[in-house]
Amino acid sequence: MLRTPHHSERIQMTDPATGIRVTQITSYPTPSRALFYAWPSITPDNQRVVIYCQRSGRRTAPYDIFRCDTDGLELFQLTDWPGIALLSIDGKTVYVLSGEQILHAVDIETGKSEPLIDVNEHVKPPYSVSTFEFADMGREVLFGLRNSTVGGGTYFRVNLETGHTSHGEGDVVMIGCFQQSGRIEILKNYQRVEPIAQADGTRVFKNVRPEPMTIWSANRDGSDERFLARMDMFGHHTILGKTDKLQGTGQPPHRCIWIVESGKEPYKLAEGPYFWHSAASFDGEWIVADTSWPDEGLKLVHVPTGHWRTLCHPRAEQDHAGVHPHPGISQDGRKVIFASDKTGVPQLYIAHVTEEFRESIIAGELDRPRDKWM
Repeated sequence: MLRTPHHSERIQMTDPATGIRVTQITSYPTPSRALFYAWPSITPDNQRVVIYCQRSGRRTAPYDIFRCDTDGLELFQLTDWPGIALLSIDGKTVYVLSGEQILHAVDIETGKSEPLIDVNEHVKPPYSVSTFEFADMGREVLFGLRNSTVGGGTYFRVNLETGHTSHGEGDVVMIGCFQQSGRIEILKNYQRVEPIAQADGTRVFKNVRPEPMTIWSANRDGSDERFLARMDMFGHHTILGKTDKLQGTGQPPHRCIWIVESGKEPYKLAEGPYFWHSAASFDGEWIVADTSWPDEGLKLVHVPTGHWRTLCHPRAEQDHAGVHPHPGISQDGRKVIFASDKTGVPQLYIAHVTEEFRESIIAGELDRPRDKWM
């Protein structure tokens, strides 16, 4: 069990343009980053957040798992080994896939770690783990397995309540799980990579499959496939909370956030800046997105109305993925976590979304006080 306390690193600030209170929760002179924004990393009571932190300046230093209060206090290290982390829906347990491919359950309060399963026993060459997702409202974990050589895939599931494991059927490239319906998000025409000779004699790996990748939903056994979208429709996308819809940013020339639902035409929920990476609250009511070309700050979007306003300005350099803001949002849309390297080192920040600000978006107020959505 590891539960190492660290001194608070918080710095309080207010965005001068929007008036939103922002808390810098890490300030140690080594990088920190948030968990992947497709799933909430903030507990349902909005009190805690789980993050990755490097605490060594050496090359290839690991990102250990930390948890912190969203007000920047009570910073604790939970692991002294790296892994990919997912926070349970109830906010009590962090499930971590270690570098040795062991799935651990780590208690967010005590740091007690319990190994659950050796994933190596379920992954055989030429497959490798490509994704690690909650399913069935967090009662199961699904591991997506891919074979880039032939462009195929499969998956296996772990019931977190019983420990029972089982393998999926057929050749499916699973990339996500729809929580309420129990269906899975799959890719078709997944890339098939082969070495291609170049004019200068070098060889590079390229996708040799001519058909575009497409996104579908399906039952766990691969049946009842339903077309959703072409992959190249999005810059980046996630499932819209616990719904069976997708949300994602458009590829240029589109400057929008798309909403996609099986059997219906996709529609542009919000338009204006170039939305870049977007995340949805678990209830599906709110989306937060960073922007680029140019950077116009984080935008908070109300899904039922399509109204949006600027939440705050990360002022990240944004020249490579390590310093993109990659905002994530709490289950109810009241807290937003994002990254910025404006201090010279990637650090993490929490934007506190007030009820007044949310109501102003719903009412149609824009960033300039006298403007309204028509």
